[in-house]
Amino acid sequence: MIFLVLLLSGCGTTPMPYNTKNISISEAYEVIDQMVMTQHRAWKPDYFIITDRYLGWDYGSVSRGRTNAVVYNGLATGTSSSTIRDVNERVYFNQVDHVQLLDWTRKFKQWYVVTLVDQNGNYIKHILRTRSKSDAELMMDALSAVLSDRKESNSTRI
Repeated sequence: MIFLVLLLSGCGTTPMPYNTKNISISEAYEVIDQMVMTQHRAWKPDYFIITDRYLGWDYGSVSRGRTNAVVYNGLATGTSSSTIRDVNERVYFNQVDHVQLLDWTRKFKQWYVVTLVDQNGNYIKHILRTRSKSDAELMMDALSAVLSDRKESNSTRI
């Protein structure tokens, strides 16, 4: 029973309160790009872009293949098929309601996760995973500045 409790307490996320600080919009874009591209290699995309409408990630290509072969007297015959596709993702600014800082324990180590959240409170995308609380807070500041700027720009277009 004690082992099960320890095992279950070794993983999980908990929302953390954080009041964002003001940051300039130009600095915010630089911070977001740098944080995403310098995070742990397990979560770092191959490519990241910030446009005036969305955030975009590219994780390279995925290929799947199938080969059926028959070998008879050293001669192989058969069929082959494969599929190659890009693994990319976009999150549009108008989908994002706010940014949430999460306290995350993974393999009994402390991590911080910055997550984009929609209007229904659903997590859209974990945009940053880091062991540094100050980096996570800086990312929160930067994303909040960009989201605020995007909402202001969209409201002036109407």
